[in-house]
Amino acid sequence: MKLEKLDFFQPFLVVVAILVFLAMGYVGSFNYRFEDPLKAEVILTILFSCLIFTAGIIAVKRKVSVEKTKELNFLSEKLLLILVIVALILQTLNMVFLGGIPLFNSVLKSNATTNIWRIAYPLFLIMMNLLLAKYYDKKYLLLVVLGALIFGLNGYRTSVLGILGSSFITLYYLKKISRKLGIVFIAIIFIGLLGVGYIASQSIANQHWTLNPIELVFYRAAFTLEVFEKIIPLGGTTHGHILSMIFSSGSPRTFIGNYVLHYDVCLTSTLFGPVYLDFGLIGLTIQMLFMGAFLQLVHKLKKGIGVGIYSIIMTHTLIWIETGPTDIMIWFLYLLGLILIIINHNYIRLNKNQYN
Repeated sequence: MKLEKLDFFQPFLVVVAILVFLAMGYVGSFNYRFEDPLKAEVILTILFSCLIFTAGIIAVKRKVSVEKTKELNFLSEKLLLILVIVALILQTLNMVFLGGIPLFNSVLKSNATTNIWRIAYPLFLIMMNLLLAKYYDKKYLLLVVLGALIFGLNGYRTSVLGILGSSFITLYYLKKISRKLGIVFIAIIFIGLLGVGYIASQSIANQHWTLNPIELVFYRAAFTLEVFEKIIPLGGTTHGHILSMIFSSGSPRTFIGNYVLHYDVCLTSTLFGPVYLDFGLIGLTIQMLFMGAFLQLVHKLKKGIGVGIYSIIMTHTLIWIETGPTDIMIWFLYLLGLILIIINHNYIRLNKNQYN
């Protein structure tokens, strides 16, 4: 297959990203945190998850076809542009009400995910990608960079990656990524992630980091995988409590910190940690099968606004590899994919021959 015909952002990318993250964590476990490397049980569980995810992809790839997709004509360029600007204004007001810039203050950062932010971030993310997908114009790339900057000031790398990563994938499928623009975009994403992560770590009270920005990335991967390592013996012992917290109230990540490490801290526990703690290996199997099949189906609908929606879901699935699916706001982005499927259900066909 020629390189230019290869679909770099198909769902199989998630498997590649998981393996890269595992390798980084394994290296980090030697160099920056542990006396012993990650246990074989962790590695085997993650490899098993990748196989199940792949099975979900293959099942949909072979058995489902899409004739065409439906456009939503009420989403005018003017409406989408107005909503993007409204989102930027809301996030700016959020920082005004907080009284400072959370990126430089760990206390402000802990309170930065307010209800205003919960509206502003998904609003910007969704409308920006739909605007690019439906009415691409080079000048809108300035809004992408501005959004990454303003939301990046909240101190969370995931916001920067969510905005820049999804926009990059949208532009890729629109065939608007030249080699020069691609290099610039990837450089901005890389520098943005390193910068936000490093600055935020330096602003944490009572912590003094000696790692450089690159070392910090390997350390975070190792630490997150260590959390999952400690979760495995506790698999299925929370009986769905984390899932119920996601769709009600409370902080799932803080609960995991208390339950697993026995101290009050907000923890990331990988894509696999929360569901494994709640439902064990059976729950993990169901989650990975669903994600593989769902992503592949949305990938088949990536035309028109479907491009923007797929880009958002793919990007945040990649983010979940470290953080875990513990935020109801991000599950809302998966709901967008479900809406896309429902809108286009008349065009989705089940192939009688599974090898089509």
